[in-house]
Amino acid sequence: MARTTTVLLVGGSGHWAGRENHAPALLEMKRSGWPVRTAVVCDPRDPEKRARDEDMAPLRELLRTDSPEWLNPDGLSRAELEAVLDRAHATHRFSLVIIACNPVHHRDYLLWAVSRGISVLCDKPLLVSEGAAYDLTAAERIIDGYTELGRALTRARTSGPVHLAMPLRRRANDVYRSIALEIAEMHGTHGQGITSMQMIKNGGLFRHPEEYLFGDAHGYRNGVGALSFSSYHYIDLLAWYLELAPGEAVALRVTNPYVRRVGEFLRTRQATALADRIDTRGGVRIPDLPPEVLAAEADFVFHLELQGTAGQKVGLVTYACHSNTYSHRTVGLQEFDRTNRQPFREKGRMSQFTLDINQGSLQHIGVFKNDVVGEDYRIRVQRRRNPVISPEPYSEEVFRNAHAGSSVTPQDVLRAMVRLASGEAAPSQVADRIAFFEDQRLSHHLFGAFYELIAARADAAGPAERVVELAG
Repeated sequence: MARTTTVLLVGGSGHWAGRENHAPALLEMKRSGWPVRTAVVCDPRDPEKRARDEDMAPLRELLRTDSPEWLNPDGLSRAELEAVLDRAHATHRFSLVIIACNPVHHRDYLLWAVSRGISVLCDKPLLVSEGAAYDLTAAERIIDGYTELGRALTRARTSGPVHLAMPLRRRANDVYRSIALEIAEMHGTHGQGITSMQMIKNGGLFRHPEEYLFGDAHGYRNGVGALSFSSYHYIDLLAWYLELAPGEAVALRVTNPYVRRVGEFLRTRQATALADRIDTRGGVRIPDLPPEVLAAEADFVFHLELQGTAGQKVGLVTYACHSNTYSHRTVGLQEFDRTNRQPFREKGRMSQFTLDINQGSLQHIGVFKNDVVGEDYRIRVQRRRNPVISPEPYSEEVFRNAHAGSSVTPQDVLRAMVRLASGEAAPSQVADRIAFFEDQRLSHHLFGAFYELIAARADAAGPAERVVELAG
């Protein structure tokens, strides 16, 4: 039997960690007999109170079985936080740190853990900086932080294995992997890379104007917005597929033709059109919001021009994210919202996207998803291949219960990381679906470049483009 895996759970009081993924995965391992214990929960929110008030049964059960120590990092400087964590580590000897807190705080926990040789599973995005939507220096720290973290990881590995990964659902999911296989096969057999790829993501999350003051990881109070929410998943998807089939492309010229910030959105009729219909108090008011919220990005478009070795144009990738699209929300602002207790996903959040991929004249793949968050997800995939190269020029498949029904889920990735942190091998069916740090170079550099361009537009500083190399 493997040695006991002792876990530090950072941000364990949130819904993703406490209800949906981390706590359930850890409990399942315990039930199966694996020696794992959550020794410490580090979160400014009292996990006992959160588990009770938010009816998070998995977190409540984890607290009952493991009796973890609660560390409150609120108000601590980086040096003070490191000292507190060092004392906890001296007592508990952590094997694995799971980071599920507000992403603007990821860096401190990542560097602390890696520099002490502790493996880490970190939620997306890996790194982001406060104020990155309008402060170019802050935005530039995103890519710099990846380099810094890579150096720390290299140093730590001189003393033994240290694993750093992210539980990226789409990298592990059967649907997206089936698309990846189609793309890679076309590139490997016929040498045809991706020549155009368009992703349109609709957030469908209508926020009552006062709710822009609420939220943590999916809030706007840290001077970053929708790009730091679910967008990283889709940026990673685009990067993954490009790396599988680069064709003639060796670099990406990145531009940002459109961004709309929260303040700009709130000056439109859209900001209150639904609120006026669902709020029973009448007279929806736009509150006074701090400048960092008003300057955060809400909607945006990026163009990634594919460039060949001589700088020639060989294709185009576009990513568009619209936060304020169709929502099925039917409830107005409620009193307990003011204590930040109501998760936004219960108020009309949608999971909608369209992905269109062409590999020259030889293959087209279309992917469509249009679901209410929390319901069973359905993803439709259409594929066409030129009849000259394929006896089956057209196929179509609808994947039902596409997320929870995948053969590998984020919970499986977490359980695999527990095994790796214990010195054991990850299950073979999961091992190649884990998104390790090294796999994220292109994804993270695009994410950082996007923020640099958004920030540059805010203060008219710096060039209006960035160039990202496809190969590291």
